[in-house]
Amino acid sequence: MNRSTAPRLALAAVLAATVAAAQAQTPPKPAAKPAAAPAPAERTLGGSGRPGGKLLTRDELRACLQQQDTLAKRRSEVEAERGPIDQEKAALVSEQEALKGEREKVEAARQRIADLNARFKAFGERIEQWNQRANEARNKSGMSADRERTALENERVELQKQQAALEAERGGVNDSVQQTVSAFNARAGALDQRVQAWNERSAGHSQRAKAVNEERETWMTECADRRYREDDEIAIRKGQ
Repeated sequence: MNRSTAPRLALAAVLAATVAAAQAQTPPKPAAKPAAAPAPAERTLGGSGRPGGKLLTRDELRACLQQQDTLAKRRSEVEAERGPIDQEKAALVSEQEALKGEREKVEAARQRIADLNARFKAFGERIEQWNQRANEARNKSGMSADRERTALENERVELQKQQAALEAERGGVNDSVQQTVSAFNARAGALDQRVQAWNERSAGHSQRAKAVNEERETWMTECADRRYREDDEIAIRKGQ
């Protein structure tokens, strides 16, 4: 081995040792970063949740939940009112049907009065005819005139009896008709008042139901159709 070769070999050995030492001192790779925490879950109060819409704040969510409870209570109250109103309507319809029968009695009573008035009219015409024949018989003489006056007297007695019977019948008919008409009018008047009161209650109920529906539509837009963080709801339920 000549002298020029040895120093180069020694230098190569030194360089190899230096590289190995450098490799042994290379710092370790940094640890992997921890995974990011998942975003809070989002929910809605029943709506579809407008994409990109602004989330409800916790205070807004609290107000929406309170309004939801209030609307549910009011809706239950309105629905509870409907049952008795419908039941009373059925009772009123039944009463109206029953009143039709009473109206028929009134019409029958009025017909009795009409018939009696017609008989009184016919009786009055017979009286006029009797008076005319009686006046004519006063100026007659002889046996035929006497027989005619006797017949007129017998007819007069018959007419008086008929008049008494008609007067008695008229009194009974008038009393019966008056009672029938008075009872019908009282019953019809009471029914009219009930119907009017029912109409007012039904109208009031319809207005309250409409108001609740309108408020619910507004709530659906402002609350149910907007997203919120589930953590906020949990906190609110805990009283926070």
